[in-house]
Amino acid sequence: MKKSFMLIAILPLLIALLSIPTVKSVSSKPIIVCTTSAIGSIVEEYVGEEADVVVLVQASLCPADYDMKPSDIYAVSNAKILLKQNIPGEFWLQGLLDAAGNTNLTQVAIPGAYNTPQGAENYIRWVGGNLSNTLGIDLEEKIAAMVADVDEVSSWMASQSQALQTSTVKVICMQWLKVFVESAGFQVVSVYNPPETLSAGDITELVNTAQSEGVALIVDNMQVDAEFGGGIAEQVGAEHVVLTNFPGAIPNTENLPKMFRYDAEQLYNGLTTWKSTSTLRAERDQLSSQVTTYQIATSIAVVVAAFEAVLLYTRRKRT
Repeated sequence: MKKSFMLIAILPLLIALLSIPTVKSVSSKPIIVCTTSAIGSIVEEYVGEEADVVVLVQASLCPADYDMKPSDIYAVSNAKILLKQNIPGEFWLQGLLDAAGNTNLTQVAIPGAYNTPQGAENYIRWVGGNLSNTLGIDLEEKIAAMVADVDEVSSWMASQSQALQTSTVKVICMQWLKVFVESAGFQVVSVYNPPETLSAGDITELVNTAQSEGVALIVDNMQVDAEFGGGIAEQVGAEHVVLTNFPGAIPNTENLPKMFRYDAEQLYNGLTTWKSTSTLRAERDQLSSQVTTYQIATSIAVVVAAFEAVLLYTRRKRT
């Protein structure tokens, strides 16, 4: 009776264990792990439903802020290929690889910067080529289509830059945005590291540079700190702009071309606002100067009138 009771008690557990699907029964698709959405967004456009794409670092986060999760260890342990940016912020990657213990994993480091049109095209080709070799699929048409999308945005940026004459516009930006801001046609006169690493002297130097150079825009990286540049912009009369450094962090930025267009629009709109406020500020200063001149002239006139009145009174008294 006791044995029968024990069998009945553990039967649901046995059924549950037997019903847990293996990796192959869950999905026969290859698992592709990408460290960031800069790579993951490209891979997703290439493979669609043909593979399970896992992006380790959420688009809204800085890679240095990544926390390892059990699901990530599982994904890497069963992945066919891992694509990484190989940047300093991925210092945690080796620990994840050690924990996963996947000796059959193909690792590919994508070289260069991705956050310029030219850099993005290199990323697109490099990722596409490696996926073609590893998965045995033909991606030539998709590569060409994605490169064409980047070219279209690049041409639009060039025309906007020319129309707004951005080459004469000076900007201070977060260091990791420098190459993109320059690709949008602006002149970067200074950069800054993550705000938590800056000293009071560093911040003072940024303010002095902004004032002496007549900086129009202070540009923050939303994945690092979206508010730091606002304080400097307010002090020096510049416009504060926040860009995303990874696709997918903001609606309608799910791939690199869309991210470039969004970020460029923030810069160009910021410049337009700065020009408008600069004009208003100049008019205000001119009116203030005119008022001051009028006040001084009025004061002098009052003094002269008072002096003449005294002279007139003195003459009358003598006569």
